[in-house]
Amino acid sequence: MMNIFTARNDSGETFTITKMNVERIKQEEKLYCKSCASPVMIKAGVIKVPHFAHEKATKCAFASEGESEEHLLAKRQIMEWFCYQGIPVEVEHYFPEINRQADIFMNNKRVIEFQRSSVPINEMIQRTMDYLSIGLEVHWILGQKIKKEKGRICLSAFQQAFIDSDYKLGYHFWHYSVESKLCTLYYHLTFEKGNCFFASEMKLSMKLPLNEWKQKLSRIIHRSAYIKRDRELERQKICFYYAKFKKHSTFMQKLYNAGYYLHYLPKEIGLDFEEQFLVKTPAIEWQFDLWEHFFKRLEKGDTFSEHSFLEEFQLVVNQIPTIWLSPNEHLKLGKSYLAYLIREGVLSTIPENRYRMKRIMTFTTTRMKQL
Repeated sequence: MMNIFTARNDSGETFTITKMNVERIKQEEKLYCKSCASPVMIKAGVIKVPHFAHEKATKCAFASEGESEEHLLAKRQIMEWFCYQGIPVEVEHYFPEINRQADIFMNNKRVIEFQRSSVPINEMIQRTMDYLSIGLEVHWILGQKIKKEKGRICLSAFQQAFIDSDYKLGYHFWHYSVESKLCTLYYHLTFEKGNCFFASEMKLSMKLPLNEWKQKLSRIIHRSAYIKRDRELERQKICFYYAKFKKHSTFMQKLYNAGYYLHYLPKEIGLDFEEQFLVKTPAIEWQFDLWEHFFKRLEKGDTFSEHSFLEEFQLVVNQIPTIWLSPNEHLKLGKSYLAYLIREGVLSTIPENRYRMKRIMTFTTTRMKQL
């Protein structure tokens, strides 16, 4: 059966079912799906969340077929919290002009989508664009469990798609736990390595009123992300990883064919930066490609523009898809690499967003594969 929370009667009156109003709704002779107009029945057991189900198999695109009990319960809990604040709210509101149905629709202007199961990220992006096209604000809340490891959070590629950026909060995202009825803001996300981030957390109970949430959020202050890194040790670990697990990869084959040995590449290749999570391409791979196709062709004293560098940078990286971040967000990674090369004395800045090669990136040893 396909499940929904809202239905209408013959008069067009809308009902959102809860444990409190089940008996009242049962008095209605006929109830219909608001989206497809097919007949629905009440399903209100002892354990499951009360809901409506289509009486017959239907192709209704907006019924919550396959939604877990946790997803249904999350929508219910969020709706009840807004009701507690006296904020107008509706679950499963249908927008015919874009053929979309929102999990939560509040204040007649904001849509909240709760996502527990992994779906194609492009689908979430398109849904967001559709809501924006009719003048609605859109908020996404992640419902999947967040893995934690030694003081860090580990985010899958799907979970990283929820990351947004803000001056005060930095990189951040919202999470909701049905079990604990806690909404958690993970903010000031700082990439460490792999899929691991350092993050600050603010847990906000659904038992607290909205004004207390706002007071807590107002205490967050802007700060710049920083991780003290041992660049030499990181390079050693990366080389060990590729030698053991990636020795047959396309990248290692490319190095071999070009006559290069991984451990002896210039020390400026293979460095993770805080923005590395914005691209799928491993640092050592995109930095090697930049060196081979851009920096290796420059001599000491040569100059180039930031624009030309970023054009080349975009050719060697594959950015991650996200719901909210700018399509150009990954360029911050390229600019961080430029800043690093300036600090290391490889580059110097000159007017009009241009750079001069102060020295050439050299191999850490002269040993190369003998051809």
